[in-house]
Amino acid sequence: MTLKWRLMLSIFYMPLLVLLPALLQGQEVSYLKVETDSTGIVILCDGKILGPTPLPVVNLVAGEHQIVALNPKRFLWGNPDWSRQLTFPPAETLVVAPRFQKQVFIQTEPFGADVYINDEWHGTTPLIMLLDGINRQQLMFKKDGYETQLLQFDPVQSNYVKLQLIRKNAYFEKINAKSSQRTAQLRHRRLTYGLWGLSIVTGLATVYFKDQADEKYRRYLQAGSFKEMSSYFNDARRFDRYSNISLGAVQGCFVLSFYFLIKSVD
Repeated sequence: MTLKWRLMLSIFYMPLLVLLPALLQGQEVSYLKVETDSTGIVILCDGKILGPTPLPVVNLVAGEHQIVALNPKRFLWGNPDWSRQLTFPPAETLVVAPRFQKQVFIQTEPFGADVYINDEWHGTTPLIMLLDGINRQQLMFKKDGYETQLLQFDPVQSNYVKLQLIRKNAYFEKINAKSSQRTAQLRHRRLTYGLWGLSIVTGLATVYFKDQADEKYRRYLQAGSFKEMSSYFNDARRFDRYSNISLGAVQGCFVLSFYFLIKSVD
């Protein structure tokens, strides 16, 4: 017997097989109606085939049932079946309208773009999400520093979407300018610290040279010969010159450190 005849027979005999236990046990009955524009969609109830669409109203035992609609493209990756766990009230008709979804892998270059559908956030790329498997949908991509972009997704296309984001040059120029400014401030701060250290060293050198100049001059005054007087006097002048140079270096380091300190916080 072919599959077609099996499905046709199941349409007539499945309600009887489902309801027979209920009738024997006095259980209440409810009804299932499947609405879909697609034909040939196989409907299952609790793992048992009810038949393909279009399907007449089916009698079921009242209570919870799992209704499954088999996706015609289920053999392809990213095309899941439609499945719902539903509660059927006694003596009432429950209408279901299966709509298949499509699993899509979405990627952007660069990564990290927020994906929106109808202004509703769905995640950040790279992203795997379920989209309508029948109708076209508009995806919106947003990322700081890049243009907001729209993409029309067609379900007949592949299950992979990749989008090249468009940079905002002004945004990145501003970012680069801030980065350059921070780098310059850090460099000026380091120069300030270095000049402070150099000021301390040259200040100590100034004190040392001044003490040496005073000592040589004191020995010059106490010298007993012209040769010693001349030697001590020349040494006193030399150390005094070194002291003045060091003092100038201290003043220069102080002025420069103050300048770079201002630049580091500007």
